[in-house]
Amino acid sequence: MKQLVKSTLAVIALATIFSQAVLAQSVATSKVNSRERILQVLDQSRPNDYVPAAFFLHFENKLGRKAVEDHKAFYRATNMDFVKVFYEIVVPTVDIQSGKDWAKVPVYGEDFFAPQVAVIADLAREFGDEAFILPTVYSPLALAGQTLGFGNRKNLKKLIEEDPKAFGQAIKNLSLSIENYLRAARKAGADGFYVSSQGGDGKLLSKKIWQEQVRPWDKHVSEVANEIGIINILHICDYGTPYKNAEALYEFADYPASIINVPLKFADGSTLNLKEAQKRFGRPIFGGLERLGVIAKGSIEEAKAEVDKVLENASPNFILGADCTVPGDTDWEKLRAVIDYAHTWRQTHKK
Repeated sequence: MKQLVKSTLAVIALATIFSQAVLAQSVATSKVNSRERILQVLDQSRPNDYVPAAFFLHFENKLGRKAVEDHKAFYRATNMDFVKVFYEIVVPTVDIQSGKDWAKVPVYGEDFFAPQVAVIADLAREFGDEAFILPTVYSPLALAGQTLGFGNRKNLKKLIEEDPKAFGQAIKNLSLSIENYLRAARKAGADGFYVSSQGGDGKLLSKKIWQEQVRPWDKHVSEVANEIGIINILHICDYGTPYKNAEALYEFADYPASIINVPLKFADGSTLNLKEAQKRFGRPIFGGLERLGVIAKGSIEEAKAEVDKVLENASPNFILGADCTVPGDTDWEKLRAVIDYAHTWRQTHKK
């Protein structure tokens, strides 16, 4: 009898060990799957049953350990498919009173970005085996606005037009600064980047200034990200100034990126055709929902109904998200419900 008990206990012990091993393997597999599923979307030779999804919002804590904890909590709560690290560094104000003063703008080294890179490093240690770590990258044009300081930003257009070549040198220096950030972030564990372009901002730039002084260095940011990153998202940002129509977006088709995040509405009243955009860019589209639409203001059921419309009209290789950052008070539970709904949408809506 004692021998039987011993044998039984031994079997139970072995079964426990085996189940723990299976569980560990399952967990390990699930960690890999988040990265693999994003990579599968990049392969447009076959449709994907799984729809990755992600939404972004700014946190109260910008840098330091609390910012890391906010990112971790948001990622876990929403079940999104990659970790987007918010960029919260502001370049110093430079005294620019006339166009020629743009020559004062320096190149910032890797040390300047150290607080932001520290957040990236912590999140990479936490989630690097589980999901892609994709820090946000602001455009050199956005940093030029920061350079003026809040009080002087209203004069940005005038100061650009006073000396376009000096402004172009400032844009170059800011682009090289961003390159330093990209390389530091990659060494700290970033897999790639969410690169924001504010090109063609009609309130600030003539077509000539954009093409000659800004675009080459705006594109340089994407080129460096492409050189060093595994996977990158190009965010074509229309914050403040909507693009005239969808054709204006395709000026960015020569920017290297793995995935394109696009505006959905245009100044002429037209809206984006997601399938056409994916075809024209030749890469998966990320987005589909308006950041100030039902995802921010509607109920969960209204948001799901909007997801139905988006996915019915999107290409099979598609990532659900918003056209830009959603408001900070957006309900996390709603985001989780929408993301989970998207993940299984193609299985539950097969015709």
